[in-house]
Amino acid sequence: MASSTPTHNGASGSAEGAKNTAEGLARQANSKWLKRLGQVGVAAIGVVYLLLAWISLQVAWGGSEESADNSGALSEIAEKPFGQVLLVVMGIGLVGYAVWQFLLSIIGPPSDDSAFKRASAAGKGVFGAALAVQSLRLGFGGGGSSSSSKTTDWTSSLMEAPAGRVLVVILGLAVIAWAGYMAYKGVKKKFLEKLEGHPGQGVVRLGQAGWISRGVAFGVLGILFIVAGVQSQPEEAAGLDAALKTLAEQPFGQWILTLVALGLACYAVFQLVTARIHKEG
Repeated sequence: MASSTPTHNGASGSAEGAKNTAEGLARQANSKWLKRLGQVGVAAIGVVYLLLAWISLQVAWGGSEESADNSGALSEIAEKPFGQVLLVVMGIGLVGYAVWQFLLSIIGPPSDDSAFKRASAAGKGVFGAALAVQSLRLGFGGGGSSSSSKTTDWTSSLMEAPAGRVLVVILGLAVIAWAGYMAYKGVKKKFLEKLEGHPGQGVVRLGQAGWISRGVAFGVLGILFIVAGVQSQPEEAAGLDAALKTLAEQPFGQWILTLVALGLACYAVFQLVTARIHKEG
């Protein structure tokens, strides 16, 4: 009987410690300073998408020297007056955004703490961290390779693994599923769950157009991954830049890509307008 008491106390202590840790993480995730910093990151993502929309529009109507992806958009900022300063500010905000999302992936987002939402928050954290590194590197005068070349190299390496081509096809299907989910969020206005309050009907329409357009763009990217896996041609999976340029090459491609570019611009404006009322990113 005497030996059971320490065991019980030890278990209680562990449970209490875990509870205190969870509460501490929750306080950090919901702390005013971290949320504000994360909201700067939300606005920074809006800036990136606004430039991505502009580059996509150029691709549709005459071409552009910049890659139609995140790296191209950031490079466009770097070339402007005070662009490097803006990149550093964006980078700091994106670091806050990434930390905010990683914390939410542990404690669960306010709207829904399901495993899917936690995984989604973790994915956003990875995206924010990668974008932060790119922003800060360019902001401090460093260079950077395009996202497209990185994607091609990564796909090539994956194909060399056992059953690599199958894995690339599975990845393509996963991207298409994710693209479908983004379009679904746009149609059903699910993106409103991450906001504190209602932003107004006009802003909601912007959000719908933005999420559906992102779904189209990433859906094409998923198809390119599948083509790369089936044909064993990693250069086919060259990232978002290749996906948008592939759209432009299709019948009526200029008009389709123009609509997608306008939709990405809508998403950018939505992010910028609602950044201050995001509760989970």
